Amino acid sequence: MKKLEFFCEKIEELIKENLELLVLEKNPSWRSMLIEIFKSLGIKDSKILSSEEEIFIELKGNSSFILVLSLNAVFFEENLKFLKKIKELSYESKILALLEIPFLEYLGNLNLGAYFLAGVDEIILKPFSLEEFKARFLKLLKEIYLIKTLQKFIVEDPLTGVFNRRYFEEIIKEEAYRALRQKYPLVVFMIDLDKFKYYNDRFGHQAGDRLLRALGEILCEGTRKKIDKVCRYGGDEFVVVLPHINWENALSVIKRIFSLWEKADFEPVTLSAGVAQLIFKDNLEKSISDLINRADSAMYEAKKITGNSFVVDEETLKLKTVSEFPDKGELSRS
Repeated sequence: MKKLEFFCEKIEELIKENLELLVLEKNPSWRSMLIEIFKSLGIKDSKILSSEEEIFIELKGNSSFILVLSLNAVFFEENLKFLKKIKELSYESKILALLEIPFLEYLGNLNLGAYFLAGVDEIILKPFSLEEFKARFLKLLKEIYLIKTLQKFIVEDPLTGVFNRRYFEEIIKEEAYRALRQKYPLVVFMIDLDKFKYYNDRFGHQAGDRLLRALGEILCEGTRKKIDKVCRYGGDEFVVVLPHINWENALSVIKRIFSLWEKADFEPVTLSAGVAQLIFKDNLEKSISDLINRADSAMYEAKKITGNSFVVDEETLKLKTVSEFPDKGELSRS
């Protein structure tokens, strides 16, 4: 019991939010029992659903969950199709299948390997004991914890806790591709600290580190959780990726960041920011390179202005609410 609580807490620390469970159980008796089990495990955010459609609705637009799915083994092909669609909607979700065997003779035809190949991480055959459920669930939590720890190491900047440059270079490709293909705006902020070297020399490197961590926290606070991506680009330079927002509306975000920074009072250090919106330039690679270069150039223009200033790139200013997008046939990931 203590181990389960320990791993739940550790995972929540890593993902910086409560652990979320989606449970599919159509049998009222089993639903009541599962509710009690999750309460006993101290898991607050669990949704007990009764249809596949409800699962799909919950998965759309969200990141990753732990899914506990009650499946009848007789409907083998239907189950595999259901699992395939889940993985399409939320590839990172971990799945514990509660497999119901309607009669003992069916055990000889049970193809558990197909379920694992379809994306299931753990399987329990119904009926099961509470101890078996806890043991399987604990094994799943350990796997999630290890995966999240590794992901954090790979994508997170160790000093500030925001995403690192390696992650930015990967995510900007995905975000730009989706924005151009689905025809929605994408904005990038390039943000740099002014007089940071002076601050570092005067107050010491530890004070400089605290300032960088504070900026990381402010950027996360000032942007949209689970939508915008805050990354440390290098040194005292940060980049923020904002999908589904045009440059005009994004100005309220940069102003909010500046306001939070001024309240933090790290005088004489100020911020300079460049704002640019994605414009299609022949192919995906050129479009991304152009976007970053325009945001970077706008940032250096902002540095010529005194304290906490931003500049919107000239090409971005010429855009209307919706910019020109390529035909799907013109767009390639390469």
